Amino acid sequence: MAVIDSMKNMMLRQSSKIVSNVVRKADIDQLATLFWTLSKLAKEPAKSGLRKLAEGAENHDPMLMNWSELFKKSEPKVVEKIISNLIINEFAIGEKVRQDLMHEHQTVLPKLGVISPTYACNLRCVGCYAALYGHKYMLSKEEIFDVIKQFNDLGIYFFIITGGEPFVYPYLFDVLEHFKDSYFLIYTNGTLVTEENAKKMAELGNSTLAISIEGFEEMTDWRRGKGVFDKIKNAWEILTKYKLIYGASVTATRKNHDVIMSDEFWDFLRENNVSYTWVFQFMPVGADASMDLVPTPEQRYERFYKTEELRLSGKFAFVADFWNHGFLTNGCLASGAKYLHVNAKGYVEPCVFQQFAVDNIREKSILEILKSPFFEAYKRTIPYSDNLFRPCPIIDNPKVFRAMIKKYNAIPQHPGSERTINELAPELDQLADEWKKYADKLWYEEGYSERYPSKRGVYNYETRMRRYAENEEKLAIDKRA
Repeated sequence: MAVIDSMKNMMLRQSSKIVSNVVRKADIDQLATLFWTLSKLAKEPAKSGLRKLAEGAENHDPMLMNWSELFKKSEPKVVEKIISNLIINEFAIGEKVRQDLMHEHQTVLPKLGVISPTYACNLRCVGCYAALYGHKYMLSKEEIFDVIKQFNDLGIYFFIITGGEPFVYPYLFDVLEHFKDSYFLIYTNGTLVTEENAKKMAELGNSTLAISIEGFEEMTDWRRGKGVFDKIKNAWEILTKYKLIYGASVTATRKNHDVIMSDEFWDFLRENNVSYTWVFQFMPVGADASMDLVPTPEQRYERFYKTEELRLSGKFAFVADFWNHGFLTNGCLASGAKYLHVNAKGYVEPCVFQQFAVDNIREKSILEILKSPFFEAYKRTIPYSDNLFRPCPIIDNPKVFRAMIKKYNAIPQHPGSERTINELAPELDQLADEWKKYADKLWYEEGYSERYPSKRGVYNYETRMRRYAENEEKLAIDKRA
């Protein structure tokens, strides 16, 4: 799109010298200057986000200091692409484009796209839905190119590639090479990382790997298979050799809770140059869906304090606990509020765990799907609760989840997916009720309701215009709606 290209060129001209200095020196003060410059060109809520980053850099915030040190030891091309693709294209330029197109199409647009191009995987992990099909389902090269192009045309340049195992997908590097202006976070089991593909990633610079790990050898090999832990350590060595930035994806279960709570585990990740960590709550989905591995409400409550301590410590570039950090994202991210999931069958799901869909990319465009009654109903409802420690429709607000699926006759995407709305419903309701007690304690007694008030109507166009059209600053991440 000519408008997007013009905006990119203008912003890159204004920030090119600063970007060059950041890539060359990785100086914290240069980072602050970059964020201040971009904040003046962006729109809310990206504007206030960039402003907070600038202030953090100026004040030598531990997390921003970590970024500076990380950039210094990384491949320059990797740093350049984080700045140009992720920070400038996605957050600064993309937010402006998305908001302009929001008015044109009268629908709120997400910030990123999640794509599972294949369900094929070389492992058979306990509790995973993706290993049911072999190579039966896969997006063609033309399909994935078309989908990413559609997202780019909507001002979206950040993609999460999951699966299945992305390194099994034959067109993974074709995607990275073709979409040089986009940035890709790739969730992988790490067993297929080689010198060859690490070298390619270093040359391209526009991707980062989040490698799944459950703890130390016992927990990781129990869930993922014997020998996987050692293969992960080998992958880390290769990625470090090529000066790539990489992270960890940790699934919190009832079984590995004590490991996640230990300083020893987090020190181990740091010692192996893991730069960031995503923490996922185990979800009872898939053919063998079970509540047995779902963390107890008490475990989830304890984990919050650990991951929040780590988030603020500066020991990592960031630590994000999706189910416990809803106060940072205004609740659930799914259904086009901030992202959506294109699966290997071409169906578009609210998220990777809400495994139901109404529309398929082979029949409708991404924009048409975002404007569909199914997704718009979700966007009108998010956040599902004013308490942002209860962000999830599946385990925190299961009655909302069941109502959405039933009202729009959404199609189960895997054998057993429907168990979350029928067979497991009583247990999910009980889990939600028990978690509410802990969530209310955090939200009301510890002051989060005052510091991070929920914003209603942000993701529905009509409501957003009625509430915020003449008062954009209220969309700032640190403002009460």
